[in-house]
Amino acid sequence: MTPSTCRSNRRRSRGTVGKGIRGAAIAGVLLLGGGSTVIGSTPVSSSTPHAAPRARPCALRAHRDTEMSEGFPTGRDPAYAKSTGELRALTLFIDFPDAPARESVRARHAEFFPFVPQWYARASYGRLRYRSFPVLRYFRMPRTFESYGIARGYGWSVHRAMMRDLAAVVGRSVDFRGYDLVNVIATPNAGPPANETVLSVTWTGGTAARTHDGAQLDRVSVIYGHDQAGPRVLAHENGHSLGLPDLYAVDDFHRTDLLAGQWDTMSLDWGLQGDLFAWHKWRLGWLDDAQVGCVTTRGTQDFQLAPVELPGGRKAVVIPYGRYVAYVVEARTAQGNDSAACSEGVLVYRVRTDVDSGDGPIKVIDAHPATSACDFSSSAFNSLNDAPYRTGERFADPAKGIGVAVLGRDAEGGWTIRVTRR
Repeated sequence: MTPSTCRSNRRRSRGTVGKGIRGAAIAGVLLLGGGSTVIGSTPVSSSTPHAAPRARPCALRAHRDTEMSEGFPTGRDPAYAKSTGELRALTLFIDFPDAPARESVRARHAEFFPFVPQWYARASYGRLRYRSFPVLRYFRMPRTFESYGIARGYGWSVHRAMMRDLAAVVGRSVDFRGYDLVNVIATPNAGPPANETVLSVTWTGGTAARTHDGAQLDRVSVIYGHDQAGPRVLAHENGHSLGLPDLYAVDDFHRTDLLAGQWDTMSLDWGLQGDLFAWHKWRLGWLDDAQVGCVTTRGTQDFQLAPVELPGGRKAVVIPYGRYVAYVVEARTAQGNDSAACSEGVLVYRVRTDVDSGDGPIKVIDAHPATSACDFSSSAFNSLNDAPYRTGERFADPAKGIGVAVLGRDAEGGWTIRVTRR
């Protein structure tokens, strides 16, 4: 099984989280084969669209030994789903003998759809067309919820047993072939409330089970409870199936506020800033190279940054200073998937492609470390809410000879920056 990340290793209330099980789970399901009798289509291939040729010095290469590296792959990675074009998601619903569904399957489905496809349409500027094909009935698992041993951070053996049982229960009633991933949504009364223990998890790589039609359940997101993130919990989990790592700290969840905070849904999916970093959008093929400035030589350059949340314009400037590390600069505004954003401005963050998922591959630079903002959003994760730089403010890393000055903002919400490299 290919190592992946496990969102269920995080606790979003109090306490710390253990790292021991993190290396087994992440997201999605690739189901190979012919057309589906449910939807009648041909299968879609799995690939990451933007590999990293030598001519793209700012597209940092993925580190070979890093779990879900933030870098660009040197070729296709079949572990992950395609991130452009049409993505086909099979959505199934389950309950258990000791936790029969108490609400209609249509109500459960409405918690996530059409929100998730709309979220991905906005985030990708229309380049990813997410289509969910739900089977609107509950499939009763053959064993009790308790007997599976489902707990926060549950392991591969539990997942494999569940997928084998699910494949047997579904039987020939569903043709699994031709999908990019599978969502398995459990009745919310199975297990503790999500605000007490986060169970939702995603797995990729290896074969959990083989269905009656020969499809392999290799990428699966399983959602439990009424998550405090609402439908964005599924956007987060499906993000793993596209190859995005966890940005929260798995060893000490409260350290998340020293990493990416609420600025990416792969960090805190209930955060005020609900979009993805421009770096992620570039990796997923949602941004063209022309939309990303690349500063590799000494000197001073001015750039106009368009808001990440809206289509068009330059979205980021990348300043690499090592084989696996770079600073990224982007503009964030309270629009689109960030409509509830706490602050606006120029965000600077460091990307490391040699850091594992959950260990801090992205770290936001806090322009105002002595203050926090919008403390109503959470009792513990607000120090980075006012992280963006504003007009007249400057980021500097003297050791690397890198500086970013914010010169001003235009009427369209874009920002002018000056990048200096010595």
